[in-house]
Amino acid sequence: MYNVEEQYSRYVELVGGKIISSGNPREVIREVRLSLGVTQEELAALMGLRRETISRIENGTIHPTLGFVEKFCSAMAVARVVRDLRALEDALLLSGKEVSQVTPAMLRLYFDMPPDNLTMLFNIGIRGYQKSKAKVLKDLK
Repeated sequence: MYNVEEQYSRYVELVGGKIISSGNPREVIREVRLSLGVTQEELAALMGLRRETISRIENGTIHPTLGFVEKFCSAMAVARVVRDLRALEDALLLSGKEVSQVTPAMLRLYFDMPPDNLTMLFNIGIRGYQKSKAKVLKDLK
């Protein structure tokens, strides 16, 4: 069974480890952002920064702070969890089982983030799942 807290922690550690161990954290940040289909504008809004600041981090003009890395990893992990949960919903529906749909309100039970951020991350996760539906379903089997 899928454990939200476990998967969230795993994703935070995975992304954080990649950023910290990388000789080029800006590339990892950009790569993770793009892999989840997050725009610079969306990331800026989630981080409470301007889009230009995200661009400067990704271009290497400025270095991300530890606070930025922590918040970034947390946000990207929530988007991944949403993507996984939507995939599990689809997999259960395909097998003929009844499921209740995940909503942004349900995320508040697990994640201590502003409601607007959770809604945005929910939409990012759903959008990302729709783009990579076949691969995600295969990985979850």
